[in-house]
Amino acid sequence: MEATIPIREISRLTGVNSVTLRAWERRYGLIKPLRTNKGHRLYRAEDIELIKTIQAWLARGLAIGKVSELLESGSQSADMDIENTWQGFHVELMAIMSELNVGKLEAFFNQLFSIYPAAIIADQLITPALDNLSQNVFGSNVKKSILINRLSEYLLMLIQRQRQQANGKRVAIIQLTSAIDPTLNVLMHYGLVMSQFKSEIIGLVTANEVVFAIEQLQLDGLIIYNDSCSSLTNFERELAQLGHLVNIPLVIGGKLVQVLTADFSSHIYLASASGQQAVYLQLHKLLGNSSEEEL
Repeated sequence: MEATIPIREISRLTGVNSVTLRAWERRYGLIKPLRTNKGHRLYRAEDIELIKTIQAWLARGLAIGKVSELLESGSQSADMDIENTWQGFHVELMAIMSELNVGKLEAFFNQLFSIYPAAIIADQLITPALDNLSQNVFGSNVKKSILINRLSEYLLMLIQRQRQQANGKRVAIIQLTSAIDPTLNVLMHYGLVMSQFKSEIIGLVTANEVVFAIEQLQLDGLIIYNDSCSSLTNFERELAQLGHLVNIPLVIGGKLVQVLTADFSSHIYLASASGQQAVYLQLHKLLGNSSEEEL
């Protein structure tokens, strides 16, 4: 009998949360899981590779409505020219922010987060949008503040609905420098909760306070996601100090991974790329995320 895998295990292995997996199945017919007599979804080993393929095409910019057609045609060459849907989303988001139209902004969020994994949204849209709005142009500060605050409120609302169901490993997102944009950390927090991790955002702390958090919260892993820091030397020194005090996996992500040069303790892991997808993959590899089967 062919081995089958429950939906939460698929989420653990691929980093795509169960809500998104259901949307891919129901709206777009991208995945066709088996069903138990009680209606529980069961997946096969080949579904894992299919989901990873879908993620890769979405990250490249292929519109989700065209993924099924491409998969059926068998035309999966990496050299294919495709229209990048993320560029269109970026233009749409910048237009919304130019109008400061918060009603359109919420509808835009609803559209995106119902069908795309949080890490892809963070890497392909939100990070470039925040970079764009960080330019010294009239009105940019207002636009960036509105985007950050509204997105954070939206994500925290979704997190509140979902976190009571989270029953996986417990992790915390921390910072060793104040030179960060908290929005990307909230996005990562949302993605972790949706993948059934028990996630906390702790923010800026000292190394000794991290030890306190690990003990009191019984943490299984730590995450630092930074695109910049005020002093690379100080950051590496504090990270090395933290590595000597803790003994649980600590995953480093963001653009800082491209410039870190120091040698760290064996339980400090640099993500393979600067985006959030790489952090999710590293975290799932290190911790997994055991949980019960879900419809």
